[in-house]
Amino acid sequence: MTKSKKNPASPYEAKHQTNKKAGPCQGAVFSKSPIAFTVIFGRLRMGTLIFILSFIVCVVAWDLFARLRYVFVRRRYADFWNDFFRMMTRFSVLLARVYAGLRFVRESAVPYESLPDRFLLVTNHQSLADIAILVCAFPGHDLKYAAKKELKYGIPSISLGLRLGNHAFVNRRGGFGETMRSLDKLLRHPGRRVCPVVFPEGTRSRTGHLGRFHSAGIRYILDHSDLPVVSAAVEGGYRIQKFIDFFTKLRGLVYRTKILKVHPHVGGKSGVQTLLDEIAREIEAQLGEWRA
Repeated sequence: MTKSKKNPASPYEAKHQTNKKAGPCQGAVFSKSPIAFTVIFGRLRMGTLIFILSFIVCVVAWDLFARLRYVFVRRRYADFWNDFFRMMTRFSVLLARVYAGLRFVRESAVPYESLPDRFLLVTNHQSLADIAILVCAFPGHDLKYAAKKELKYGIPSISLGLRLGNHAFVNRRGGFGETMRSLDKLLRHPGRRVCPVVFPEGTRSRTGHLGRFHSAGIRYILDHSDLPVVSAAVEGGYRIQKFIDFFTKLRGLVYRTKILKVHPHVGGKSGVQTLLDEIAREIEAQLGEWRA
């Protein structure tokens, strides 16, 4: 007797066999199917959905309002935009706290009232949301960021805010001279409580672990100013790296900030490197304390 040959599985059967082996939420085939979206939205709570929809509507409306204001009323537009950007940033964080269950914890080892009017803020970087969180952590100061050039266009309200708010844009693939000219923009910005912000890691940490600090940009700012340096730590943003994370991971997320220390102004290559090493140890110790 000849053995009967088993017919090869059809593409449909092969697909479902793959899903069965991979598990309910794994496998490339499953991740591209409509069922995946059912799983994702099934995990949403109504409050998170309200936050996402409200945030999208607000961002688009704010962007449109700011553009119309720029076209028809340009008088003192920079002052208007700085106040408007801080307002909508704090309102966005408030929406996330009320509807999405975000917990924002603001700490400080230094009395906020004792901070100098102007300083260079040096902190670790975990997420694009760090920008909004730091604005809330320093309510009495106008923070100016050295953002990557890719953020200059394409994100409603945020890209417009960075451009019209006179923030600097750094081309990470550009030359040293181009980067320094961008940092000059932060130093020349008028205002009594304007503070440049530099993330010395140069990019977001996708794991939450502190990356290697780069000193060139900070050294340039300190060599061309007399600003003191304020160190701070942020924690929690690495859990919302992707847009889909705002749907699935925002509820219950604890986002922490802490002002660590005010350092006197230093200059020179060795002085700046010593300062950065000290700040890195401060941030590493604070992250370890939060995670213990």
